Amino acid sequence: MTDEILDEGPEEGLDLAEEVFEEAEAEAEPEVEAEEAEDDRSGWGEIEIDGEVYLTPPALKSAFLRQADYTRKTQELAEQRRRMEAEREAAGAHVAARARLHLLDEQARALEGLDWPALEAADPERARALAERRRTLTETRERAAFDLARREHETRLAQEAEEAEAVMATGRALAREIEGWSPALAADLADYARSFGVEADELRQINDPRLWRILHRAHLGETLARRLAEADRRAARPAVRPAADPGRPGGGAAGLDDRMETAEWMRRRNAAGLNGRRRPRP
Repeated sequence: MTDEILDEGPEEGLDLAEEVFEEAEAEAEPEVEAEEAEDDRSGWGEIEIDGEVYLTPPALKSAFLRQADYTRKTQELAEQRRRMEAEREAAGAHVAARARLHLLDEQARALEGLDWPALEAADPERARALAERRRTLTETRERAAFDLARREHETRLAQEAEEAEAVMATGRALAREIEGWSPALAADLADYARSFGVEADELRQINDPRLWRILHRAHLGETLARRLAEADRRAARPAVRPAADPGRPGGGAAGLDDRMETAEWMRRRNAAGLNGRRRPRP
């Protein structure tokens, strides 16, 4: 290409050289743009999907985060509905068991109210049938009461386990979000809440870490305000300075002050005594 430019005349060679440079610049521009596009990732962020980490632009990251938040809320809502449905079924079964036990008690009381001696004398066969029915009813009632007590006990244990897990989950979240979180700090916050009339049972039902963070900030702010007020009171209090004792050696003497360091006080006292000894007699 260089030989062709040299073989041409001055004007033709100049035109041909400009064309060559323009073509070279056109070929280089896409590469430069691609490099600039690759380097312009200052606003990009990482996002994890199914255990894999990807580098995404801000708009795409926001879309992924919105989708993840929507999925999480949908799952939480489904879990709440499932829990509510299970609780509704358990409550219905408990009410039915209680109603059945009440019915058995009513039937047993009706049989107990019969005049059994008169019934046996008037109709022994019917008396034996009713006695058998009373025995069966008593056994059925005992089994029903036992099953009801067992279910109530299991339900209570499940609720206690769920509450304990919720408390532990809240503690783990607060340990991540509040510096220095500990059982002692939790006890301080509980005492702070009780000072406003909050009962212990009400505190045990607070499993939302956000509410504990609010309580912690309120307690922290009040503690800081109390310390600052105490510091201001101390700063405004006049300092009590001991008065010089005339009875002490050097007390009230010029240049001596009881507020001095011991070494400095002794140096000045000795210097004053030395000057006194050197003073000529009249």
